[in-house]
Amino acid sequence: MALISINRTKWTRKKLDIVQIEQFEQLNRILQTYISSKKDLKAIKDAYIFAELNHKGQKRKNNDPYIFHPLSTAYYLAQFKMGPKTIIAGLLHDILEDTPITAPMLANKFGEEVAGLVEAITKVSYFAKENREQQKGEYLRKIYLSMAKDIRVIIIKFADRLHNMLTIENLSKEKQQIIAKETLETYSSIAHRIGMKQVKTALEDMSFQILNPEEYNKIQELMKTNEVQRYETINHLMIEIESYLRKEKHIKIVDIFGRPKTIYSVYRKMHQFNHSFEDLKDLLAIRIIAKSNDDCYKILGFLHNKYTPLAGRFKDYIATPKNGVYQSLHTTLSDHFGNIFEVQIRTEGMDDIAETGAAAHWAYKTDEKIDINKKQKEIDEKIDIFKRIIDLDQSSGNDNQEENIEKVLKQDFFTEMIYILTPDKKIISLPFGSTVLDFAYRIHTEVGQHAMGAKIDGIFYPINTILNSGQLVEIKTSSKQHPTHEWLKMVQTSNARNRIKKYLISEMKEANIKDKKDENKIIADRIENNIISYINQHELKRKKDNPNIILEKIKKLGYSSMEDFFLGIHRGEYTIANAVDQVFIDHSISKDAIALESMNSAKKTVNNDYKNDILVSGIDNLKVQIASCCLPIPTENIIGYVSKGHGIKVHLVQCPNVVENERTIDVSWNPNMFQKNFYITKIKFFANDQPNLIYDISKALTSTKTAINSIKISNDEKKLLATGTIKVKVQNSDQLSMIMSTLKSLSAIQTVEREMES
Repeated sequence: MALISINRTKWTRKKLDIVQIEQFEQLNRILQTYISSKKDLKAIKDAYIFAELNHKGQKRKNNDPYIFHPLSTAYYLAQFKMGPKTIIAGLLHDILEDTPITAPMLANKFGEEVAGLVEAITKVSYFAKENREQQKGEYLRKIYLSMAKDIRVIIIKFADRLHNMLTIENLSKEKQQIIAKETLETYSSIAHRIGMKQVKTALEDMSFQILNPEEYNKIQELMKTNEVQRYETINHLMIEIESYLRKEKHIKIVDIFGRPKTIYSVYRKMHQFNHSFEDLKDLLAIRIIAKSNDDCYKILGFLHNKYTPLAGRFKDYIATPKNGVYQSLHTTLSDHFGNIFEVQIRTEGMDDIAETGAAAHWAYKTDEKIDINKKQKEIDEKIDIFKRIIDLDQSSGNDNQEENIEKVLKQDFFTEMIYILTPDKKIISLPFGSTVLDFAYRIHTEVGQHAMGAKIDGIFYPINTILNSGQLVEIKTSSKQHPTHEWLKMVQTSNARNRIKKYLISEMKEANIKDKKDENKIIADRIENNIISYINQHELKRKKDNPNIILEKIKKLGYSSMEDFFLGIHRGEYTIANAVDQVFIDHSISKDAIALESMNSAKKTVNNDYKNDILVSGIDNLKVQIASCCLPIPTENIIGYVSKGHGIKVHLVQCPNVVENERTIDVSWNPNMFQKNFYITKIKFFANDQPNLIYDISKALTSTKTAINSIKISNDEKKLLATGTIKVKVQNSDQLSMIMSTLKSLSAIQTVEREMES
């Protein structure tokens, strides 16, 4: 087969022209290819004149006029078809840093938007000048936040960095290494993540040449080996494919061309997979530009029929865009000669975005009214990083996350990504190696906290399952599921890891607080019991002060509550004896004990036997007995009950121990007899347990000339309540009512009622 002469335009469709521009006219020529507005072109020229005037006399390291740098920066931006304001900002990007011009002066002459862009670039650039390594965290933070607010800042920085790398040989070897390393690790990674492939590959090769010149030269020489044969093979395949699609399948394509591999991409593949240069199978690559999405899939099908597709080498980035922006069909084929070659199929629009990525969204459109926030939102809906970067910065607080920001961003944002579909077909991007749990936390923190597994393409899998691009994932949750320390081993993303840690720390704090509260309560209860025991042992029970007064005393001593005071005793601030003496006891109380002793010492034997006081069915002189359970008194309604061996017992009609049957008989008080006698009965009271309670009761009953037979009282130490039973000697129910009313009038008494034992 005759050698086909290589048409270089067929070998690369678009290539970034990275050269130094020294005349404005060189920039103006490319601007006129896409900007038709004379007003916009004049504004750009005015910015150039302004920059040239203010940078006049300034030189670069190689002694070139400084204006060459902003002019070259603007030239690269023009190749991305950026709008006038971005071009102007590129021309002026060093004006605030290197000249006396201020931001207000810039805003006054070129507008707030341009001034804002230049100011943002200046803030980023400040950290790039000196102490690069020492201030790396803050430098990266400035870059990422600036691009999250307006992506044009990083696009201008790319153009700036391209020219700096082009002229880097004028710096010392040490600085060249630092800048090249930073370019490869940071700038090329960002370019890759936002889909700017031209910038990414250019920066990679330029950095690699500085960092590892021996490997660079070695691979460059290897790529020259059989270069003519590879070009011949690619040209032959392109002609064959174009003819096959046009003549046999009647598909018209926009373009077809070869896609050369870059030196760094070859190096990375050799080292990543431990391959030799001869092992690489995709040095031959073709790109087909189709007219429509449908044509992309048709062409793919036709090529799979004509050639042999290699298993596992097909990728559909049209259905699931890579990095949210890159769309293309990839397949690897083998022809009948055994030549293995890669084919990429995409539309022209896809190709533009594939080369310039996020910059394509800022490409100039005549008379377009620009809303920066809206533009940013549109781009972020595709690449899904801006909001997350801002959230990361806001959530970092003071936890030294700045030190780890490079690691976090590399792990979560600027790395190889996978693309997962939600049940509603929304695409979620995650770092390679992410699990079901990472995905759950990307949906929402609450979903992550309760994730128990997921249906992946309809089949249930546990939370530690590693996900792959293109899978449809539906998280399953349970209210009983909560994060554990084991979860930290299951996640790849810092987002998930930080949220799990936050939950675990919160749970630990709550547990510690609960444990402390429980411990304090146990201590306080023990001290309280010790105080009660001390009071009882020293017969001070009746001298205990009013609870409100006790609390007032405690607060005067500087304690907020009873528990707080008990804990103070535990800490040794008071002994039990001191606490009782100073807080719990009212030393003026002694009357209760005297009153109680006096009343109980007056006990008399109760005679419950009566004859003529009570009539049985109208007959007197029958032996009857007053029931001790209810102790009825004259004029109260009564009933007789014939008991075996005890004669007739007289109860109150309402006594709970009486049930009317054949044993009950009618009885009544004999008015001629009961007025001469006294009768014992019982009353029950409920009161606040306070000092002088018994004394007050005794005094009140004495005022009514009531004879007290006995008094019993019990206390609820915790509730500070007292319950008592008093046996009194009265003549009739009217006197008892007066006694009960008198007791009720006492402030400590809550209720008074007739005592009846069941």
